[in-house]
Amino acid sequence: MNQNRMIEMLDKLVPEEGVIHDIIENVDLFRITSASPRLPQKYDPSIIILAQGQKRIFVGDEVFVYDPLNYLVLSVPLPIECETTASRDKPMLGIRIKVDAKTVGEILLSLDDAQYNIKSIPRGIYSAPLDSHLTDAAVRLLETVSSSKDRIFLGPMIVREIIYRVLRGEKGDALRALAFRNQRFFQISRILDKIHESYDAKLDLNSLALEAGMSISAFHAGFKAVTGVSPLQYIKNVRLHKARMLMIEEGISAYNASVHVGYESPSQFNREYKRLFGLTPGKDAVNSESRVAQM
Repeated sequence: MNQNRMIEMLDKLVPEEGVIHDIIENVDLFRITSASPRLPQKYDPSIIILAQGQKRIFVGDEVFVYDPLNYLVLSVPLPIECETTASRDKPMLGIRIKVDAKTVGEILLSLDDAQYNIKSIPRGIYSAPLDSHLTDAAVRLLETVSSSKDRIFLGPMIVREIIYRVLRGEKGDALRALAFRNQRFFQISRILDKIHESYDAKLDLNSLALEAGMSISAFHAGFKAVTGVSPLQYIKNVRLHKARMLMIEEGISAYNASVHVGYESPSQFNREYKRLFGLTPGKDAVNSESRVAQM
């Protein structure tokens, strides 16, 4: 059975907890050995296929589940909340394929699928049933890893096949929309990229709407349709996630992290950080250091 074959190969390829980045270009393999409660995280545009384990993604009032029966697609970067089901005896094992507008556009052009009319803006995240074609492609992708020649030549071809099958799937609009510059989804996606590049600057919503070529009301509506949150909340979440990464991964103090991401008021930073992560910045950094020391 292909599902069992995926588990077997991932178990060998990722024997310890962690992530193997770019084992094939734009392909990461990962292993998670412990469950975690609902916690804020940041996801980049990707297709995620699990052989084992489960994650529940919370975006506003919506919940998206991905597991061995359902894959996850994110076509824009999103700060979200995740709940993980995994254990040392039954770890989460999976594949993450990074996606971008250029690759999606190339695939659609090769299919002569250059026309795209959309009635509503698709959400930038969804889960969908994992069918036998995608499972088979995932198995073949893992099989190429054991051969350096197959990995170089066949790996990228199978990655494109997986993206193609997701594009042709019942909910492929969120990926397809990335390639069409005259559509609102693409315009919002471009603004999301700007926010991630310039999170520490003063971001004026009227200016962002103008850059997207929309009225302020259309911009707010389109932004929330894609991300599930308002532009202001999205910017705030991006800044807080970046500050958390600076404190935990680089050891920067809470005050310096808040200044780095654009906060002028330390008290406002502490208040909003605790509201998002459930702890003050100082306590979160100390707890994270303790978790790393125990691993």
